[in-house]
Amino acid sequence: MAAGKCAGLSRRAFLGGAASFAALGSTRAALPGGRALELASAERAELVELLDELVSIQSLSGETARDAQAVVTAFLESLPYRIEKSADRPSAFETHAEYMPPSPPGDGPFVNVIGWPEEHAARRYAMFSHIDSHSMDDGWNTEPLRLEARDSRLYGLGTADDKGGVAAMLIAARILAAEGETLPVVMSLHGKGGGSRGSLPIFDRLSRTEHGIGGVLYVHPAETGRGLEDIKNAVQGILDLELTVRGWRGAPMEIGSPDSSAWAEGGDALGAIVSLIRHLEETAFRDVGVNVGILDAGDRIGSVADTASAKIRLKFTGEHTWRGLLGAASTAAKAHAETLGDGRRAFEVSLRPIGYRTNPGAADWDSPPSRILRASIEDVTGNAPKAYPNHYAGDIRYPIRLLGVPAYGIGSVGGNFYGPNEWVDIDDLVRLVAVLVQTLSGWNDLPGG
Repeated sequence: MAAGKCAGLSRRAFLGGAASFAALGSTRAALPGGRALELASAERAELVELLDELVSIQSLSGETARDAQAVVTAFLESLPYRIEKSADRPSAFETHAEYMPPSPPGDGPFVNVIGWPEEHAARRYAMFSHIDSHSMDDGWNTEPLRLEARDSRLYGLGTADDKGGVAAMLIAARILAAEGETLPVVMSLHGKGGGSRGSLPIFDRLSRTEHGIGGVLYVHPAETGRGLEDIKNAVQGILDLELTVRGWRGAPMEIGSPDSSAWAEGGDALGAIVSLIRHLEETAFRDVGVNVGILDAGDRIGSVADTASAKIRLKFTGEHTWRGLLGAASTAAKAHAETLGDGRRAFEVSLRPIGYRTNPGAADWDSPPSRILRASIEDVTGNAPKAYPNHYAGDIRYPIRLLGVPAYGIGSVGGNFYGPNEWVDIDDLVRLVAVLVQTLSGWNDLPGG
C-alpha cells in the first residue's frame, strides 16, 4: 500500500481527513464566486468522499462498469430522479454514421445510466460524464484504486478522466435539487475509446424521442490540463486511412536474383503511391488536412517496390464526414491508378479506414448558452476562459450532431490523463461544481427553460 494522507484510513477517518484537507486551505489564492461557490465549498468533503468511492471500484475502459454505475444510481435515487439503465453493445451501431470501433475491442454489454428529473419541464438541460477509466498501467507511485491526497492534488485512476467529472456532476445535481432549481438530465456513460459503448447508443436513442434537451455540458476536462481555462466547444473530424498499392517486378535476368530485373519493366508501387497521394491532395482531400504519418515500400533497394502502403491521417471540419471522404477518396484513387499502368498491367489499389474515424461538431461560441457558461467560469475563477477547438473524437459531437443542440466540455485542472499517477486538483474540482451549478441555473432562465 502506498503511503499518503488518505491511504489506509477507514471511511469515517477518510471523511475526517477530507474535512481536514479542506480546512488546510487552498494552495491557490482566494477567488471570487458568490452563492454557487459557497454551496460547492460546503460540499467539499462529500465531493471527496464520493470520488474516493468511485475510484475504489475498477471500471477500466472495455469493462461493463456495472458496480461503479450502481454508486451513481444510488446517488441519483436519493434525489428526485427516475433512473433509466441500459446495457449497450457497440456492434448494434456498426453501420451508424457516427460509429467508431471501440478501443480496446469488446462488445460488452456496457451499463449506462440516465437520471431523468421527476418534475416535467418544457425545456431542460443535461450534463454527462464518463464512468470508464484508462487501463491500469505500470509506474504508479500510489495505489491506483485508492484516492490519495498530496497537497492540493488527489491521485487515483480516473480522478481526472473522468470520475472527478462524474462526482462533480452528481454533487452539482444535489445542490440544484436543494436550491429548488429545475433539475438537469444527468448521464453517466461509457466514453473512452470512441464513445460507441455509451455516448453513441444513448444520444442516438435520445435523438428519436421528445427529449426536450436544449443544451448539454460534458463534464470532462480539456486534455490540455489547464482545467476551466479551456472550453471545448468544437471537435475536429479525424479519419485514419491505410492506402495500399500493389505493383510488379520485371522478370529476373539472372537465376535467383530479383535485383537483376530491369527497373523499367517493373510497376513501381512506391512511385505510384506517391502519385496517388498527390492526386488525392488535389481532389478528394483538397480542403482537409493531410498527414502521411507512415510510408512503407518494397523489401530491397535493388528492385522496384512491388508493394507500398501509407498510413494517412485526415483532419477536417465543416460539412465533411469520414464516410463521405472515404467514398470520394476510394473513387478518386482507383480512377487515378488506372492512368499509371503500362498498358499491359495495372496497379491494384485499396483504401481502408483504420484507427480513428470521427465527424466534426461545433457549438456557437457566442450563443446565449455559451455566454452564460463563460460568464459563470469567469465569475467563479476570476479568469475568462478560452475556446479549445483542437480536440478530436470528443464526445460533445454526439449531442451536437444527433440532438442538434449546443454542447460544451469543461473540467478541472488535472494531469497524467493516459498513464500512471493520474491526478485532479481538489480546489478546481470544487470550482467545477460551482460552475456547473451557476451555469445550469442560468440556462434555466433562458427562454423556453
